[in-house]
Amino acid sequence: MKQCKFEQFLALVLLAFVAIGCVDDLSENDHYKPQSSSGNAYQVLEREGNYSIFLRGVELAGYKQIVDGKSILTVMAPNDDKFGDFLKKKNCNSIEELNERDPQYVKNLIGFHLMYYAFDWDKLVNFRPEEGDGASEEDKQYNAGQYYKHRTHSADPIEQVRVKLTPNASSDTLINLYHYERYLPVFSNKFFESKGIDPAYNYQYFYPESQWGQTPSSGKGIFNVSNAGVTDAEGVVTDNGYLYHIDQVLEPLNTIYDELKNNEKYSKFLALYDQYSTYTEADEYTNTELGYVAYTHNHGSLPAIACEWPTTSYTGIVSLEREGYNLFVPSNTAIDNFFKTYWTADGGYSSMDNLDELILKYFINQSFSSAKLIAFPEEIKNGTVLTPYGTPINVDPDQVTDRKVCVNGALYGMDNLDAPAIFSSVVGPAFKDTTYRSYLYALDGSNLTLSLASSKSQFVTLMPTNQQLYNNDPSIRLYTTTEGKELQQYSNDAGDYVAMGSTAMLNIVNLHTATNVAEIPTTGTHVVKTNTAYSYWYVKDGKITCCNSFNQLLNPDNTADPFVSFHEISNNGSAWSNGKSYTYDAKSPFTVASGDGLAHALAVANDKNYKYYMFGQLLQKSGLSKDGQLSVSIVPNDTRFIVFIPTNEALRQALTTLPGCSTLKIDAQGTISGTLTSSNKAKLAAYLRNYFITALQNNFTDYPYPGSSCKGEFFTAGEQKMVISDSGTSLSVRFKGGEAGHSVNVSQEFYNLPFAFQDGCFQLIDGVLN
Repeated sequence: MKQCKFEQFLALVLLAFVAIGCVDDLSENDHYKPQSSSGNAYQVLEREGNYSIFLRGVELAGYKQIVDGKSILTVMAPNDDKFGDFLKKKNCNSIEELNERDPQYVKNLIGFHLMYYAFDWDKLVNFRPEEGDGASEEDKQYNAGQYYKHRTHSADPIEQVRVKLTPNASSDTLINLYHYERYLPVFSNKFFESKGIDPAYNYQYFYPESQWGQTPSSGKGIFNVSNAGVTDAEGVVTDNGYLYHIDQVLEPLNTIYDELKNNEKYSKFLALYDQYSTYTEADEYTNTELGYVAYTHNHGSLPAIACEWPTTSYTGIVSLEREGYNLFVPSNTAIDNFFKTYWTADGGYSSMDNLDELILKYFINQSFSSAKLIAFPEEIKNGTVLTPYGTPINVDPDQVTDRKVCVNGALYGMDNLDAPAIFSSVVGPAFKDTTYRSYLYALDGSNLTLSLASSKSQFVTLMPTNQQLYNNDPSIRLYTTTEGKELQQYSNDAGDYVAMGSTAMLNIVNLHTATNVAEIPTTGTHVVKTNTAYSYWYVKDGKITCCNSFNQLLNPDNTADPFVSFHEISNNGSAWSNGKSYTYDAKSPFTVASGDGLAHALAVANDKNYKYYMFGQLLQKSGLSKDGQLSVSIVPNDTRFIVFIPTNEALRQALTTLPGCSTLKIDAQGTISGTLTSSNKAKLAAYLRNYFITALQNNFTDYPYPGSSCKGEFFTAGEQKMVISDSGTSLSVRFKGGEAGHSVNVSQEFYNLPFAFQDGCFQLIDGVLN
């Protein structure tokens, strides 16, 4: 038998009124072939009787030509008893009275009962928009029942409105605002089975006055049409499609946006959302059909809850039939109470009106779900409904006061609001306090806000202040442009501030974050790995520094203590949800090591006050450094390395005992004199290579310090293997094969902490290696 294929359906959807395709051959089409000559939908209902109010509404709304003609459609028909009850609720004695009062409402009401295309029972249970009637049993299991909403003839008229086309527009523009047809949701047993949730609880959560699953058993599945049950056991085949008898009148659904607009208790959230309001030209097809330019109402990158369709393309069937938004909207009372409990006067935000625009954007975004699929209360309780930032929606569905299925999704209205996950996470201080506003923009620009709000890890964050970032070299500031605020950094090349790139912001945030760390210790000496590879915080006796600041101790002219105090930032006296956050007292923010790197520093050791002065001279004597460059024979270009350097005093004591060094002399200043023969030069070079460990020969992801993973045996750049031993509080090193007594301790002068550079690190040791 011939089937009406999906290609025909797609063609039908592309037309404003469907009157082609299968219509000409209905008598030969299995879907529509009548058991007897039944007539069209209008004739069937007229013959059945008890549908006079609905049919009169069809006439008043101007749809008789469709229902009483050849246009293919699916009709959902309530009987006179049910329609009479509906009119009583509207305080009307007749459909004519309702039409006199509001003819557009009647048009929307009746049109909501008339679907484009003919949907048989199987399609309403498990529509297959991609595979069509040829769907295999395997195909039918994929997202079964999830293509659940279908286009109707119900639509608001085009309206002329005067609006600002963009939030920054200087004047209003008179436009034609276009409204697409409403989609009617059909919830089947397959719909809820696919989601793995209970149909009765989740359906009646939104429709408490309706009963789930009252459809007589047909063996093909059951479904409810929005707020109504179906009283048939099979769809009634008519000459122009299918007819279903339903037990309630279908109230036309609004957009989520209209529900907000019509309810004053959500005016504050709507005002925040409308700050992003934009109007864009509707698609070309619509403009052509209308004969003039029409606009749709959008909100920038935020979910377009003012538009009836998730896509404005008539051909986007998969999206149109399945996608929708979920808004978890706080009432005005909830917003006021949340502000009072989350923000404080000390944080610099006195009201919602003066919250930074980026905070507001996060606040609004977290009110939506990430997936464009309608969400039900059981899914929220299961923690599977997430914000766009990947954090769970922390809403108790049972405490939601307004629950509505809308034409473009679901609305959950709340009179109580807990802090969204990001606001209560370790990045919370950046949202709570203007002191950290510049860092808030660094977080946003780094795209790490989501990761740092995750409940799957513990974090410790340091929170640099606006002033610290401004004191950075080069300076960093938050600047307001015509497009909004942006983080900028001073550029010597440009002679002015320029917008910071995402990589630069990523580096700042990673250096100020540690993962899977419970807290910063307040006693003892500790190394905390940051999220920047080979960069650390050093903590000593309740103070903190970063490895780059710690390197200042190598500067002969340095007199400053790199360690500064740090202070925990609480969430109004409570803990953050996924770790701890701190501020610290440095003048400028912690930064990663920069400059020419360790290889260059060793090659140009020309100041007797350098801790590695004598070792640097030996490298020069051996030919391993020359003209300010370290030989690639020990450290190939772009290779990370570790080197253990005997202190100047250790080399002074043992200089002449080193291979090839018997003729060298050292003066009181630590300057080494004497000339080496080629043979002795080669001996010294071969010996010094054994102090270097390179990433080219070894796999290490950490530098050596007590508690580090960098311990055990390592190949050196020479012939020996290096053994690094960790007692838990100190380190020692020796050549493998040497006597245990020949182990040399890492110098305690710098607390067993490595000097880390962009290309490697070194530890000072108290003796020479044999």
